[in-house]
Amino acid sequence: MISLVRADDRLVHGLVAVSWTNQLHPDILLVANDHAANDAMSKMTMKLAKPAGVTLGIKDLKSAIAILNNSKYANKKIFVVTENVRDALTLKERVERLKNVNVGTAGIHYQDAVAVLPQVKMTEDEFACAQKLDQQGVEVFAQVNPTTEKLNFSGIKKAFNK
Repeated sequence: MISLVRADDRLVHGLVAVSWTNQLHPDILLVANDHAANDAMSKMTMKLAKPAGVTLGIKDLKSAIAILNNSKYANKKIFVVTENVRDALTLKERVERLKNVNVGTAGIHYQDAVAVLPQVKMTEDEFACAQKLDQQGVEVFAQVNPTTEKLNFSGIKKAFNK
């Protein structure tokens, strides 16, 4: 079972490793990112941030899709982290069970982005991907951490004047 997909350009860091993991209680924290899967330094730093009691997988998108579609993992609670909303859309196009996408602290360093929350920015491309997810029945929301209020997709649309 996929507990949540979070788009967060920092991948595994304090908020993900502590706040979100404590909220979701996943069996598996799955990073779905082509660069991180092939970068020894990224893997090492994420392994250091991994919370105890949670299995960490760092896979490219293709391998993450295979894991998420494998019935062997159907009864495992999986928390998926992608770098951006486009990658979350790629997962949804190939993984039926994906039901919600949290736009987290992704995009905070983008120059040409719209702030949907003070710590969450999205580009027009990411908004278009989020809109496609919403049209497919995926709950898309912005939320920095599980103790703060969610901004649902209609609020995200307002930030883009749509």
